[in-house]
Amino acid sequence: MAILMFAARKHDLISQQFRYQARLQELTRKLSDMQQYAANIADGSVSMYDMMNTPSSMFGRTMMYMNYSHNMAVQNAQMNFMGMQPMFAQQMAQMDPQSQMMYQQWIQQNLYKQERERFAKIEAKLLNEQEKEIMQEKEKIESQLKMIEAELQSVRQAEEAGIKAFAPKYVA
Repeated sequence: MAILMFAARKHDLISQQFRYQARLQELTRKLSDMQQYAANIADGSVSMYDMMNTPSSMFGRTMMYMNYSHNMAVQNAQMNFMGMQPMFAQQMAQMDPQSQMMYQQWIQQNLYKQERERFAKIEAKLLNEQEKEIMQEKEKIESQLKMIEAELQSVRQAEEAGIKAFAPKYVA
């Protein structure tokens, strides 16, 4: 009877071990995908090359980031530009119309670029938080796996001892 209990416990531990290893593998893949995504958006923009190198699990998030960061950068850059117009109106009064237009475009492009970089930093902060959570879960799983392995070893030893105790002993 004890042998059956050990066999059942061993089976349960192996099953738990398999589930934890599968979850650990899933977390490792997710972490790797997030790191690739973070590298792709590090400069604040998403190129066609970045999209082709984005892991499939992060494709939707990349599209959402690309759309959101662009739209918000345009909107915020326009608001900042409107707020700055009184400051550079005096500078532009001395310029010809073509120079004024080029100067305004240059300012708008720089404001847009600054906003994209700001959104990249915000997204990087979110990714860092998610990475910390994943790393904490991985550490918990790894410690669980160590405990399971230790218990599994003792169950196997106890099972072997039980089998030896019930083995028939022949005396000649």
